[in-house]
Amino acid sequence: MIRLIDRNDTSLAVALVAGALVMFQRPLRTAIDLAHDLDVRYKVDLVPGLTVLVGAYAFHQYRKRQQARAAVAAAQAEAALERARAEDLERLVAFGRALGGALESGAIRQVFWRHLPTFARDREVWMLTRDADGWDRSASELGQLTGPAADRIETVAVEALDVMSAYASMPYGVAIQEYRCFPMMVGDTAVGVVGVREVPALSAAEQSAMGAAVALLAIAVRNEQLLAQTRDSSVRDGLTGCFNRAYAIETLSKELRRASRTGHPVAVLMIDIDEFKAVNDRFGHLSGDALLTAVGARLATVLRTSDVKCRYGGDEFLVILPDTPIGGAEHVAAAVTHAVADLVLPESDEVSPTVSLGVAAALPGEQDAHAVIARADEALYRAKREGRNRFAAAPLAHAG
Repeated sequence: MIRLIDRNDTSLAVALVAGALVMFQRPLRTAIDLAHDLDVRYKVDLVPGLTVLVGAYAFHQYRKRQQARAAVAAAQAEAALERARAEDLERLVAFGRALGGALESGAIRQVFWRHLPTFARDREVWMLTRDADGWDRSASELGQLTGPAADRIETVAVEALDVMSAYASMPYGVAIQEYRCFPMMVGDTAVGVVGVREVPALSAAEQSAMGAAVALLAIAVRNEQLLAQTRDSSVRDGLTGCFNRAYAIETLSKELRRASRTGHPVAVLMIDIDEFKAVNDRFGHLSGDALLTAVGARLATVLRTSDVKCRYGGDEFLVILPDTPIGGAEHVAAAVTHAVADLVLPESDEVSPTVSLGVAAALPGEQDAHAVIARADEALYRAKREGRNRFAAAPLAHAG
């Protein structure tokens, strides 16, 4: 149907109505006069009644039109809200799938930076995770925030967890300074905090979506922590905190293969505590255990973070030194010798521990971990024969 007049033609419509009144004024006057005659003859108020009815009808039509417009607006708003909810659900599903595939160390942080900014609508966002050792303030969590800014974020995270402890649930987060903070909780365990800078402020829907995303993230982070703890306990010696023998062989084999490809040097130290049996016999096995623990801890203060310290068995330790030539390994051996000799055990002032060490470097292209260890072990026993509390190095030309 063709519309001759639309809402933009109001002036034209008024003109048409006025013209129609002018053209039909005589018939209208006749009709009004007739109505007055009927009023007088039958003693009724016809004109006022008709006026009231016409007015009521017009007002009723106006109300219906307003209600129809309101219904359309409400339906459009609800449709927009449903679309937003569907988009949030799609993002949550994609985020959950990405977290499910983040099995390697650090992968969760990559998923976080790829997905969480979309929930925050590209506002500034950060994450701080924590474990028994404290907060992780690495760039993989704080992004570009460093120095004083990172210190302030840690303060904000601590305050958010303090507020969280007073409430059972915080699906919409908590406002701390200019940030909306979402504590990552798994049961009663706090694994971290996610913060969004509220410029502009997050809507209720955005807060709800972010809260749901953070709940998924918290579970993934906690699972990663538990998996790391399980792996750590399976490859570490519980007494000394060093890696175990199986891990030592596997790691040295990998380093030898890498050195064979790159041509970089690899060296090992075989360490034995002098007169360890005499310590056990004289002071008891608890003192012996305390000595092993103290030596393991002292090694950590001397070695680099890239060096791998292992308890090879009994009172023997094996240290793997990647990218280290024989001269550097001898320097480390001397440092270990002096560091252990300075140990004082709280459990027994009479124990004065020393160690003997054997140093061996991998030969060019060598990939047999056991052969390298055997040369270090042979050098170790030479150090013991020469008087203990010293190190000896295996000859470089020894083919094994």
